[in-house]
Amino acid sequence: MTESKLRLSPAGRADSLLSETTVESVLLCVFKVLFIQLQCVLFVCLIAGSAPVFVQHWGLQTDFIDFIYATSDWLHGIDPYHNIRIVTPPPSFLAALPLQFSDNVIGRFVFMFIDLAIIASSLSSICKWFKLAYRESCLLFGIASMYFPVLFLVERGNLDGIMLGLILVSLFARNRWIKSFALSLSIGIKVYSVLLLAPMLLARMWKRIMAVVLLLGLLLLPFYSLMWSFIQAQTRRSTGLHGAENICPIALLCPMDVYKVGQLYALGHAVTLAYLALWIASYAIMLYRNRESNLTVKAVYSLAWMLAMPLQVYPYTGILLLPLLVLKSREIEERGLIAQPDRLFLMGFCLVGFQQTAFSAHFHLPQLVRIFDAFNPLGTALVIGSLVLQSSNRNQHADTNME
Repeated sequence: MTESKLRLSPAGRADSLLSETTVESVLLCVFKVLFIQLQCVLFVCLIAGSAPVFVQHWGLQTDFIDFIYATSDWLHGIDPYHNIRIVTPPPSFLAALPLQFSDNVIGRFVFMFIDLAIIASSLSSICKWFKLAYRESCLLFGIASMYFPVLFLVERGNLDGIMLGLILVSLFARNRWIKSFALSLSIGIKVYSVLLLAPMLLARMWKRIMAVVLLLGLLLLPFYSLMWSFIQAQTRRSTGLHGAENICPIALLCPMDVYKVGQLYALGHAVTLAYLALWIASYAIMLYRNRESNLTVKAVYSLAWMLAMPLQVYPYTGILLLPLLVLKSREIEERGLIAQPDRLFLMGFCLVGFQQTAFSAHFHLPQLVRIFDAFNPLGTALVIGSLVLQSSNRNQHADTNME
């Protein structure tokens, strides 16, 4: 092996795969892991003599039906937050407004296809932005088709597909006002994208921040009477914690029953505060270690922290890791080697994509179910930990003209 082909890992040992470390090889590795997992699910179902269940079935597009009813309540002057399942900001009701007067059955199918179109468009924009080759693009679409957060999103009909699209527009668009409007609209639909203001604050992009705040204020103005109800709903959501269908790492820190009564409740409150401090500290460390990177890189890295707050984060939010996967794959290719943090990231990404429902449906032992439920939040923790441990390359290919 020639010297140009032989590279050493940080541990000092030769890695025979490094000469083939490309975006395609990284994506192919992830694709194989998810494909093998899918085959395991099908094999288990074959033995059990039952059909695979990838998402707990409460009804197709059940989350979007809630938005349809919430929008109807808002139009009729009723507080939509009387439904405890509604916790998003009031502008999120606009998503269901065009389908408000259609039949619920028709509406849910129309939105499902709209959601699929937005996801496909988002993946296409990721491929175009990172200049992926045809095979690399096919692998990304294949990964998305087997990825638990994508399946969960399409079945439940929540708004995180729209969020992914808006966030990518805010990062990839050329026009500053379009970027600002997309970010303000995303914050108005789901609060977690407000995290993208942090890299702009560090870059002192005051004009763009003011534009986002102004547009967000105008967006919230028609809903001013609902803001207190929304705050109460968010507070209620932040105190809830479930083991199943939760990708937030706090699910790993304490059992669910510490949030119930008495001294256990106090313990749960202490764990929550400690987790919040850890979440803030890890995000600050990541931003500091990547302070020389351009805004796009810091923003895409920030997507991982959106999976970790508030306490209950449903798997559909994991769709935000797809652009991060491509960015990390490109960084690995440019670096020419797979460092240990890269391995942690890839492992974490695959664990977020673990089909917890499909396995739990066929293994009814409580201990196994708890283990399956822990894989998704463990994956989020590994993704965040990998980004904290490793700063990005300084010669990023991403567009630096972000201001």
